[in-house]
Amino acid sequence: MNKSYCVMRRILEIINLAGSAENFIGGQMSYFQNNGDYEVHLICSSGPHLDAFCKEQGVKYKAIPLNRQISLVQDVKSFFSICNYIRKNKIDIIFCHQAKARTLAIPASFLMGVKHRIIFSHGVLHETMKGLKRRLVLTNDRLLGKLATRVICVSHYVANRRAKDGIDTPDKQVIIGHGSCSGIDVENVFNPNNINREKLTEISNRLGVDSDDYVMGFCGRLVKDKGIVELTEAFELLRHRYPDKKLKLLIIGCPENRDAVPQYIMNRLMNNDNVVFTGSIPHIEMPYYYSLMNVFILPSHRDGLGMVPLEAQAMGVPAIVSSITGCKETIVDGVTGKYCDLSKESIADEIEYFFDLNKANSMGQEGRNFVVKCFNSEVFKQQMLDFINTLT
Repeated sequence: MNKSYCVMRRILEIINLAGSAENFIGGQMSYFQNNGDYEVHLICSSGPHLDAFCKEQGVKYKAIPLNRQISLVQDVKSFFSICNYIRKNKIDIIFCHQAKARTLAIPASFLMGVKHRIIFSHGVLHETMKGLKRRLVLTNDRLLGKLATRVICVSHYVANRRAKDGIDTPDKQVIIGHGSCSGIDVENVFNPNNINREKLTEISNRLGVDSDDYVMGFCGRLVKDKGIVELTEAFELLRHRYPDKKLKLLIIGCPENRDAVPQYIMNRLMNNDNVVFTGSIPHIEMPYYYSLMNVFILPSHRDGLGMVPLEAQAMGVPAIVSSITGCKETIVDGVTGKYCDLSKESIADEIEYFFDLNKANSMGQEGRNFVVKCFNSEVFKQQMLDFINTLT
């Protein structure tokens, strides 16, 4: 249908960080505009590539500070800025990602009379909290759940946990496809066939990773919730078990102050010549770093789903994930990867299983097949658009 004869509905995506918008929402915004009668807007904190990203997507945007930390004065300013943007642009549908964005935008959109107020629940924030902090976060989530009209959960684990904790009811919840917030670009980005071998060798040499090293990889925020303490101890245990084996631990990510890894653990990692730190890596470059790994490990205490195990598997790398969180939905246990519990012995044992390179390669190929079949971003975009089209 010719769009000039249609009433364009306006969608607002709101998320904490510009980088998160690129990684978690990606090409969905341009897809909605090109394949539906929608005008898409974005609100997030400022970032170095925000303007270029929004021009590429063809969307309108406004940079509004949405910091993870509580800042009463700034949060109040951001709240009213969101209200003004919604009013001026006559937003019809709003998708609220991440804690600060939904805490401010769901009440703002309710007050501004937005008909479709949708929480995109990436995880269960209160899961590892205790005491008063847990009660406050849970109370806030329950209030937001009542104000929202729908809740998209990235996994069955998140949906079940939110229902169990009385945040929202199953009839309000939606899971798009097999889950996730965007799927994985298995053709253009996370595709082993696209790897330039010369570039891979250059990165390997720069990091000091030799061809005969056995590389265990981690990617994520360096915080306790991600299992960094247990992974460190597992790596040290394996070094003790196999003193003559060339084992390396490749860590991609940066330390954070909130839920910080104990300094004694960071010291042990920093002083170990067999641990390689890369810091933050651009998302588009990540396929090269997965390609250096023999196995990927995410022993997380709290994850709604976990995109990085899916990315690793898309690159043909088997994944080890904790069995107690949404991560368990990112692998097929014993087929594309292995579950571990949160002990150094369990993590070390599962890594040791993949010392058999034939098993590792076989599971790696099955992992790519699994991600292509269940988490293809091109399929997800259409599934997401199909859901939006039901919002009348």
